[in-house]
Amino acid sequence: MASKNSPLNYTSIDLEIEAIRRFRSLAPFLSPKCRVFRELNGRSTVICLDFADCPQELKMNKQEWQELALLLAHSSHYLGLANSLVFKIGDRVVAWMTLNQIA
Repeated sequence: MASKNSPLNYTSIDLEIEAIRRFRSLAPFLSPKCRVFRELNGRSTVICLDFADCPQELKMNKQEWQELALLLAHSSHYLGLANSLVFKIGDRVVAWMTLNQIA
């Protein structure tokens, strides 16, 4: 059993929070306003990046998009979180990318 002074209680919520924190640490260029979370898609999990509070951050050219997606996909894959990324503005999906599409 974990000590109550331990930074994590090892519940699934604590582990999810830690996983997202580690993902953000590998992607420090993401705005703190960008909401990052995982959600189920069938049998797999995708990383969702919701730019509802900072839509201006998605105004970039195709080269910048590819570089951003590649860095995020590799960070997600490295941590074993997901092989797909969903870029959203609120409920609207702006882009859906898999590591295979980007690489």
